[in-house]
Amino acid sequence: MGERTDETTPVSSQIREHGPIKVAAWRLIMEKHQDFMRQFEVGFRERHELTLNEFDTLINCLPGEEIRHRDLLRSMVLSRSALSRLLRKLEDRGLVTQAPDPEDHRGVLVGLTSAGEELREAAAKTNVEIILAGFSGLSDAAAEEVFDLVSAVRPIPPAQG
Repeated sequence: MGERTDETTPVSSQIREHGPIKVAAWRLIMEKHQDFMRQFEVGFRERHELTLNEFDTLINCLPGEEIRHRDLLRSMVLSRSALSRLLRKLEDRGLVTQAPDPEDHRGVLVGLTSAGEELREAAAKTNVEIILAGFSGLSDAAAEEVFDLVSAVRPIPPAQG
C-alpha cells in the first residue's frame, strides 16, 4: 500500500492529468478564487468585524454619494430581502443611511456615514493587502499576462430553447 497523506491533490491538478486543459484551468481559477474568499472572510471579520456581504455593500457605496437600493442590488449577489436585512444591520451599526428616493417614492437611497466611509477605506486596504499577498509570486508583467489571458476567456451564450 502507498503512503497515506492528509493533503489532497487539488481537483484542477487531477483534471490537468486526465482531462481537457481548459477544464483544468477553469477549475484552478475557481480553487484560487475560493482561497482568496477564505482570506477575505477571515481578514474582514478579524480586522473590521465585517462579513463578505457587508464589505461588498460598503465597497459598492461611494463616499459622499448615494446609491439607489435597486442599483446596489444589481451589483451584488443577494436577494432583495437579504440586502434589506443587511442594510438595516449596517444602518443599526451607524455605517449607512437609508432614505426615500425623492425621484422615485418606491425607491430607497443608501449612503455611507462618516463611520461607514472610514470603515470602507480600512477594509478596502485589507482587501488590497490580501490580493497583493496572493499575487506576491508574480511580477507586474506576469500579472499583466494573467489579466490578458483571463480577459480572453469568453462565456458561451445560453442556448436558445
